[in-house]
Amino acid sequence: MNIAKYILVDTGFFFALFNEKDRYHASARRNAQWLDILPVLLPWPILYETINTRFVRRDRGFTQFQAIVESRQTEKLDDSPYRGASYAKVLTSVGANAPLSLVDAVLCSIIEDVNVPVDALLTFNAKDFWEVCLANNVTILDEN
Repeated sequence: MNIAKYILVDTGFFFALFNEKDRYHASARRNAQWLDILPVLLPWPILYETINTRFVRRDRGFTQFQAIVESRQTEKLDDSPYRGASYAKVLTSVGANAPLSLVDAVLCSIIEDVNVPVDALLTFNAKDFWEVCLANNVTILDEN
């Protein structure tokens, strides 16, 4: 892994960026500059969630996303080291006030990993990440 600081990007950000009808689209467009400033770290669960059937049918959005994924500034991250702990985190959050999705739990596990140099997170779901980001000195870029 490169020693540069990375930006993690939540799936919802990509959906908003490539869908003009999304309520966060304008904010996503304003924040898209971060994708050019910091190297992007893409865990595979984000790719699975983003590249769904509906998304691949929109040629323009998919082509733009593909350019981000294939950029030299983007690194795809194997999530296998985080799967077990993330799954356990989801099981303990079920029934709680703020249950986590498995993908969000994987993102939290990556942020907690001291060996992964994450500097920022692009999300429109800050409530699921504020605590782990604060504890790990990761900036949430969620301008709404």
